[in-house]
Amino acid sequence: MKKMKNEFSNCGFYLLWRELGRGVILLTFYTLHFTSFAQDAHFSQFYYSPLFINPANTGVFNGNYRFSTNYKNQWQSISNPYRTVFAGLELALPSKNLGIGISFLSDKSGKSKMGITQGNISVSYNLHVNDKNSVVTGLQYGIGQRSITIQDLKWDSQFNGTSYDPSAPTGESQVSSAFIYMDVSAGVMWNYTATHSSSRFKSSLGIAVFHANQPQQAFEQNDKLPYKIVINYNNQFKLADNPVYILPQLLFITQGPSTEIDAGALVKYIVGHQTGDLIATNRVDKRYSSSALYIGGQLRYKDAFTIMTAFEFRKGLLISTSYDINVSKLYVASQFRGGIELALIYRGFFQN
Repeated sequence: MKKMKNEFSNCGFYLLWRELGRGVILLTFYTLHFTSFAQDAHFSQFYYSPLFINPANTGVFNGNYRFSTNYKNQWQSISNPYRTVFAGLELALPSKNLGIGISFLSDKSGKSKMGITQGNISVSYNLHVNDKNSVVTGLQYGIGQRSITIQDLKWDSQFNGTSYDPSAPTGESQVSSAFIYMDVSAGVMWNYTATHSSSRFKSSLGIAVFHANQPQQAFEQNDKLPYKIVINYNNQFKLADNPVYILPQLLFITQGPSTEIDAGALVKYIVGHQTGDLIATNRVDKRYSSSALYIGGQLRYKDAFTIMTAFEFRKGLLISTSYDINVSKLYVASQFRGGIELALIYRGFFQN
């Protein structure tokens, strides 16, 4: 009996069962993810991906230009990972209260490389209500491509009776498939800033609607991408005369049957001399040369706990990294391992 078990374990049928079983499960998971659930990619460090969560963030920063990029690698411990890259470049035109930006998104998953590639153009208008309040409206227009490549997948027709033969024909009529779509989004953001002798308080509340035109999302049937509504709240306040700031963060996303809730906070510690913020002129004032360290965490409800650390150099360059600890029902397979995420932001001023 033991001999028969060993022979079965070494035969081609067992190898085929193992490979095809895994492939069918993964392909089914990816198909459901993109067609039935229709949930967009997401970043744990949403506060460092301004154009990704609201078009109204375009050009709203202290400086003349800002470059931001995010990279996420998720589910490496379970299967072929999801890889998501987002990058944006913005220009602020304070004399006209305008912001202009371009952004790029690439989201691929698994051996099939199923996902999207999209480019966006954003514009915003900043209405200064008074010296403490402003309301920003933003619009975003994008052109994207949804694609899938099946040439690296394994099929039952490639089993020759004794083993798996990757050179055998798959019997599939299509090796790759793709289609192009247009995407329209809009958002509004309220910003409040109060400066006192011993503290500086900032608060922002925004709401955005992505995929307002509900573009096509399926390859072979008429299935439109649902609206995605994003509500985010950011806060920053200083602890008395200490060089320490607390930054609470809250994010709520709903899209079709899917809902995401993120809540957490960062602690910001000022390194070096600080006499204020950068002056929004056409040069960088070297007196304001303080840097900052960040550390914090947040909980994505029923999904993951994220730990994060970052360093900001002289209010210009920020580099951040985070890691998701999976606490969903997948923790049995993932062993609590979620994914790593990197973020980089650089902002500056044009020289005279």
